[in-house]
Amino acid sequence: MDPVSTMAQKNFTAKVLTFCLLLVTLLSPIFLPATTSQSSGVTVGEWAMDQIKPSDSGTITPDNTAINHGILVGEAEPILVDGKYDKALEFNGQNAVYVPIKFVVGFPPMSEPMYVPISQNLDIQKYVQISAWIYVSSLYDSAYNHIVTKCTHPDQTCDWQNTIRILGLSIRAGTPENGEQYVQGALSGYVMTDNDGFNEIITTQSIPFNQWIKVEFRRDVTGMHLYLNGNKQTTTVLHGIQNPSGNILNGTEYYFGHDSLATIDNIKITDLSPSTNITEDSFDIGPNIMIAIIAVALIFAIAWLLRRVIQLWIIRPKI
Repeated sequence: MDPVSTMAQKNFTAKVLTFCLLLVTLLSPIFLPATTSQSSGVTVGEWAMDQIKPSDSGTITPDNTAINHGILVGEAEPILVDGKYDKALEFNGQNAVYVPIKFVVGFPPMSEPMYVPISQNLDIQKYVQISAWIYVSSLYDSAYNHIVTKCTHPDQTCDWQNTIRILGLSIRAGTPENGEQYVQGALSGYVMTDNDGFNEIITTQSIPFNQWIKVEFRRDVTGMHLYLNGNKQTTTVLHGIQNPSGNILNGTEYYFGHDSLATIDNIKITDLSPSTNITEDSFDIGPNIMIAIIAVALIFAIAWLLRRVIQLWIIRPKI
């Protein structure tokens, strides 16, 4: 065989194999698509509010995540009635659903409260979304008719009168205090942060009565927002600022329906910035695992063949 022809053939083969290796490498992002961060967040609690059942801690309404079951409290506990979807819980202003985040140890007396953690995933640090379906016929004579509120106790007595509101979605009613101005029935959303203290926004109009409505409070990177039936509402700042900085303070418990004459259905709390978010650089090969295995095997096979061809070309004696 002509040495020149042999050399040309070897060069051609090497180029073809190199091209195949390069092609597989370039196509690998198609086989292994990158996944973006989870913009929808992680649901930390979702209460359908359509059933109640006994448990060791009393009567509960289950959490769909099976972690944060709500405990019915009050001399006359909330009752099941027809809801937006199946059943819902009706509140009379003197009862509520209680969801513990941590217990406060009150004995023996100590200078600082001691806490026993129960459901720390409810202590959302940064961005949060709270939503619920509600049916309201009238307002309870209280400044806050709570739909969902997260609270903390500053001492060991754990009296409701000494509870501090940290995060929540409520309806404003009662007599305005400390120069407040709001429409009776205005929707309210609030957070307390470690940088900017207590911050609250309210809608400029009252919620509609005697009908099922979906209400939502959202704190994200752009600030605090309120939604009614999926539509963003015009709001004003009642306390603090609209876009407070810092982390949301930790709490001891959530209450649903406290000081409220509402029927509440399908409560959902979402952590919009969980620490376990997938980064944009990572790969999700779960749905394409077979393609991934084939691609990797092909890369190794072509690399081996290319190495073998080069070895034969170098070692083979020149004619």
